[in-house]
Amino acid sequence: MPAPTSAEMFEFDVTEWFNSDALTMADLHGRVVLVEFFQMLCPGCVNHGIPQAQRVHRMVSADQVAVIGIHSVFEHHDVMGPAALEVFLAEFGVTFPVAVDRPGEVLPVTMKRWRLEGTPTTLLVDRQGKVRQVWLGQLDDLALGVWLGTLLAED
Repeated sequence: MPAPTSAEMFEFDVTEWFNSDALTMADLHGRVVLVEFFQMLCPGCVNHGIPQAQRVHRMVSADQVAVIGIHSVFEHHDVMGPAALEVFLAEFGVTFPVAVDRPGEVLPVTMKRWRLEGTPTTLLVDRQGKVRQVWLGQLDDLALGVWLGTLLAED
């Protein structure tokens, strides 16, 4: 099932934020938004998704592209709480805003609202708040760069 087409259909339903005050989709309107859903014990997230999001955060002006991480834990709950996440973010040098997805019955709440299937998942939202791309798994840097360039070139 594809993600909803409008990010404004709902807000992040999260319990806390790291590296930022609380953010809403309205706060991000007018910028391209890269949202990286991850788990800190997910090998694809640690080896690819998080480093890729960090590179975008470092390389592209925050007033043009907002990079947001959503820690969406759907397995190994006991060892992936906020205290462990805080240490993880510091150890891996993650400086972009990261929110903790609210736990749900099976899937975390925001992950379920976005109709996502797992981690890592990368979403691109355009300046008008429309979800333009969703990728589950490893995303090629060049493909991401082409999409970012396309969305940045749009009005």
